[in-house]
Amino acid sequence: MAQNVYSLNVVGYINLTLQPGFNLIANQLDADGTMTNNFVTNVFGTTNLINGSSIYSYSATSGGFGVANLTRGAWKGDVADANTSLAPGQGVFVYNAAASPVTITTVGQVIQGTNTIPLVAGFQIVSSIAPIAGDLVTNLNYVPTAGDTVYYFDPIAQGYTSWQWLSRSGGKWGGSTRPYLNVSDAIFLQPVVNTNWTQTFTVQ
Repeated sequence: MAQNVYSLNVVGYINLTLQPGFNLIANQLDADGTMTNNFVTNVFGTTNLINGSSIYSYSATSGGFGVANLTRGAWKGDVADANTSLAPGQGVFVYNAAASPVTITTVGQVIQGTNTIPLVAGFQIVSSIAPIAGDLVTNLNYVPTAGDTVYYFDPIAQGYTSWQWLSRSGGKWGGSTRPYLNVSDAIFLQPVVNTNWTQTFTVQ
């Protein structure tokens, strides 16, 4: 649920609207151009989020979540203490404890050129590295294998919509719709094999 992406000399910001409750969102800007200083608590800061809000970072290795809680204006917990990475292409759940939507702003450099996200068979939270919206396959260049499953979390309904890639008819998503990601949307992706998600993007 993102709006207003601005870019000048490939440095920009993204305004993210967080609905009350859980939001599955991504970082799509690099903090300083090194791809090494994108930590969950740095990316989201504390502005506009109230005490009681939380960040949940999923580990594909352990199959569990690390948590950071906003307490007395500071992030506390294993995610905060470990400076958990949130580089472009990764995502987390953010729990907005407020009763109404809030807007937070991420700032950094737009990642250009050809970039690859390594994917493992099983669950992981990922996103497009490029800060663009579009169909997961047609516009965002994900190449699915038969059996791959996508889970999109709707922050309004507070529930999931899922699609599985079918091998018949040359390959297509099951169901009447297709996965579409807005800027800064993340998804739960469950590939059936280890693979890569490669994108090429240039700011025009």
